[in-house]
Amino acid sequence: MPPRSQIKDSASESEAKPNTTSRAANKARNAVAAAAQLELLSKHIHSNGPKDQQPIDPLDFSSMHEDALRRYNKKYDLQLPEVQSLNDNILQLELGKKSCSAKKAARVQKISKQDLAMNVQKHFLAMNVRENEILAGFLYKVKNQKKDFKLTF
Repeated sequence: MPPRSQIKDSASESEAKPNTTSRAANKARNAVAAAAQLELLSKHIHSNGPKDQQPIDPLDFSSMHEDALRRYNKKYDLQLPEVQSLNDNILQLELGKKSCSAKKAARVQKISKQDLAMNVQKHFLAMNVRENEILAGFLYKVKNQKKDFKLTF
């Protein structure tokens, strides 16, 4: 083995020596990094608080099928009248008013689909919902219920 005085520093060791930089160069690098960080954050973060968030659009209940509105009415026991059907519209014509069915239909109060949708939407928006409890309950059911629940969902 040759003596230490004859061993030269390898190229990688000589490159690993720390370079001394000035304060001005460090400040310039930090300023560039801060500008890059602000640009990145402005692209990906759109809200810094609850006041900056856009309001959630309510569901369009008027576009829902009548059966869905009826089920909602029944589930939450809103006690809204039945929806007026096409047959009820026919019974309101001059010839239809003379029939027995029109006399029976006159006793029952009915509303239009738009009125039902409006009332269901009012109820839906007025409900207080705790999302954490709903998600926890859903996850609990998925984990602990038998195959019946998993197949229906």
